[in-house]
Amino acid sequence: MNITYEKLMSEHLPYMYDIRFSVKENLPHAHQIQYLQKEQAEQDISQGGGWMCKIDNQYAGYAFGIWVPEPLLGGLFVRPEFTRHGVGSHLLDLVTGWFFSEGAQEVTLTTDPDSLAEKFYKKRGWSATELDEFGQLIFVKKKVSYD
Repeated sequence: MNITYEKLMSEHLPYMYDIRFSVKENLPHAHQIQYLQKEQAEQDISQGGGWMCKIDNQYAGYAFGIWVPEPLLGGLFVRPEFTRHGVGSHLLDLVTGWFFSEGAQEVTLTTDPDSLAEKFYKKRGWSATELDEFGQLIFVKKKVSYD
């Protein structure tokens, strides 16, 4: 199995949509539909904090970070058949590393409560804070400082 990662580009949009709609949990909520529109997705991609994962000859997952204006993990999705291969963890590390290298002190994300994603983020050191106005769980990851 050959796993590679590449910077997310607008040309990846069809693969992103395919991956996004392959997942069984964290389906798009009504308030998120606007972010799936091509123009908005291209604007998010242009910020430069996204990556695609390819396994052999198939795109398996993607993640991207956006400044809105605070650092937000805008999405991290892996095709169900490619979970448990380290893809999500590596994509998460790429995005959070990018944010921290750009000066962020913390990154947030939202996900559905009681989902596999909730367990995934907790296992990787993210802290759940509260529910947002849409009932999604807000997570925060702070930059580790060794000063």
